[in-house]
Amino acid sequence: MTPGSAWRTSCGRSDTPAGTPRSRLSTGPLRAYREPVRAHGRVAEVPDAGPSDHVCWIYDDDRDLRNAVGRFVAGGVARGERALLVGADVADGLVRATLPLGGIEELVARGALQTLPLPEAHDPHGRFVPEEQLAFYAEATRRAIDDGFRGLRVVAEVTDLAGDPARRSDLVRWEHLADELSAHGPGFTAMCAYRGHLDQEALSDVATVHPLVHAPEGVPPFQVFFDDGRLVLTGSVDTFTADRLTAVLSATPVDGERTVLDLGRLDFVDAAGCRVLAHWAQEVCPRPGRLRITGTSRLVERMWRLLTLDELAPVTFAEGRA
Repeated sequence: MTPGSAWRTSCGRSDTPAGTPRSRLSTGPLRAYREPVRAHGRVAEVPDAGPSDHVCWIYDDDRDLRNAVGRFVAGGVARGERALLVGADVADGLVRATLPLGGIEELVARGALQTLPLPEAHDPHGRFVPEEQLAFYAEATRRAIDDGFRGLRVVAEVTDLAGDPARRSDLVRWEHLADELSAHGPGFTAMCAYRGHLDQEALSDVATVHPLVHAPEGVPPFQVFFDDGRLVLTGSVDTFTADRLTAVLSATPVDGERTVLDLGRLDFVDAAGCRVLAHWAQEVCPRPGRLRITGTSRLVERMWRLLTLDELAPVTFAEGRA
């Protein structure tokens, strides 16, 4: 095979019911899957509230956003979470919506609903540091729990950040960190809202790093998210999307000590996609045996060897789940 050859191979496994386990991508011992994969994929409506929700909601008009925010917040309040609305558009829209459990005034009075201007959390024109965002929301989650709530449910309208190509890589990294916090943290859930007038490249960049996505057809072509001690790649990766995968993986917060990459729900991958994975493995897990790839077919392993990627990145393959 030559570089970029379109050798595609199905590498998915049979679907299992969606679930919401929470754990950190860690250096701990690998364990058998005893739980279904975290809820993921495209959604037409806001899903029922769960403990590790991280939703990308791409919307076309204010009514769509208002309805989505109302349902997302209502589900969290019913679970005993505090809701934090970031951005004037989000707050104004929800004020006009109807919420259960006493409505807006009651929720605000007992601290179950808070609002925050966008610049205080995500300054669209100032310095944006993903790690500082992580510290901010981790602390806000801790305060919510200390105040007796089950966790913190955030809705943020961050279209302006996604519309700036110079800062989009930082935004993608922040969304990765937010997803890790949702997957393993003490009770952080989030809906990230983006207006649909952004170009498809911007929408695909941000949607790719959310497990749950409401977006136009074809956005995103694949998804990368955390679940149960591993990094999961779903969807389709080929020559045309390989560059995006390179950018996404470069922003993925993994420590390289012992990483598990789950391809069990990847629809197909070609040679270009495999090369991206190999170069990423070489960078983050330079020592042999540090990266374990699970859920692959024997054809993927064979392609890896025929392309001599095992010389570039000697990984451990497992057909089943780790």
